[in-house]
Amino acid sequence: MIAPVRDLPSDAKSEISTVVRSARARIAFYADHLAEVDGQSMTAVPTFDKRNTAGYGRFPLSAGGAAGAHRVVATSGTTGDRLYVAFDRHDWDRVGRWLQRVGRDTGLHDSDVLLNTHCYGLWVGGPVLDLLAFQAGACVVPLGPASPAGVLHMLAGGVGTAISATPSYLRRLIEAAEAAEFDLRATGLRLGFIGAEAAEPALRRMLLSRLPEGFKWVELYGLTETFGPSVAYAPDPDVPELTLNTDDYVVEVLDPEVDAPISVGKVGELTLTSRSTRSRSPLVRYRTRDLVRITAGEPGVPTRISPILGRVDDALKIGGVLMYPSAVADIITGMLPASAEWCGTVHRVGQDDELVLHAEASTEVCSAIEGAFKDRVGLDVTVVPADAASLIRSREKTRRVTVNRDADTAAPPGLRRTGCT
Repeated sequence: MIAPVRDLPSDAKSEISTVVRSARARIAFYADHLAEVDGQSMTAVPTFDKRNTAGYGRFPLSAGGAAGAHRVVATSGTTGDRLYVAFDRHDWDRVGRWLQRVGRDTGLHDSDVLLNTHCYGLWVGGPVLDLLAFQAGACVVPLGPASPAGVLHMLAGGVGTAISATPSYLRRLIEAAEAAEFDLRATGLRLGFIGAEAAEPALRRMLLSRLPEGFKWVELYGLTETFGPSVAYAPDPDVPELTLNTDDYVVEVLDPEVDAPISVGKVGELTLTSRSTRSRSPLVRYRTRDLVRITAGEPGVPTRISPILGRVDDALKIGGVLMYPSAVADIITGMLPASAEWCGTVHRVGQDDELVLHAEASTEVCSAIEGAFKDRVGLDVTVVPADAASLIRSREKTRRVTVNRDADTAAPPGLRRTGCT
């Protein structure tokens, strides 16, 4: 059910009208996309996503491109061409103010040492997590996605009270610690800023069980297009919801098919509009492709949302059952040891799709996982046992379920050490 349409909050209406006019005047993509829009009514502004910017150059959303900018970052390119985004010092300072609030609310302070394992280079994560530490007065150790052995070396020397990482990297760190018989629960880690990919509840519980008692998992959310995690964060690790940055963004949760807000409790697509009239790279009803539920606020004006539930373009329809990779992950992760990796591939078999999973587990455990899928969601899947440590571990974002519909054949029964077929 689609919720009744509600227009902009009064305090944002004049800002968005100015953002629309400014974006249209400065950026070729918006000049075309918003040609007939005045911005007075949000419902009259069309939405868009990254795919719509094709053909508008390397910096389709940035006024002036890189020349005169403070910093350039880029998307990974895993779902299309890399999108480059340029930010002014004004944008950097704006994100810094938000991160100052995040640090204050989560208890990061000047006696902390943050081990930053997010990527640098064109990736936004590394430099922005450095900014989080700077805003809190904390020391930062800019490790990047280094070998877990390097992080363990720091912790063994008593260096590190906080860590920033993807869930995948945190999992690799725990796996390396267990292999080295190093007890992470005896370290000084007390705070983690975890983001860049979803973490299903079962995985989160397993990772926390191997970290110091009282370790606080703070989930951060943002995009390259928003200059990193400046959109939302989870102030209370025991409550599964994110607080939105409504000072800097007008946030909507829209029906994936039409430009209308979804009802509270329903799953919709997170859509963002910049409130800053000075941004070099404004967003105007930008569909993130991320799926969430509203947990507080009204349908058109949410204030809190669920963690990311999946992506619009990741939906899987297997044997007539619609599932997202996050749901697949929640079932299989809860049945594997924390150090065990898994991956899956969707194959076309005749007119149907088949999901084949590979898991670092025994034949008995794999059979139990097959039964769990059947019992919980009525889905027949094939789970192939793999040797321990035989599947790829990623230092960056992990995409565990891939789709291969090029051939009308089922997946081969064997396992390739390079990952899933």
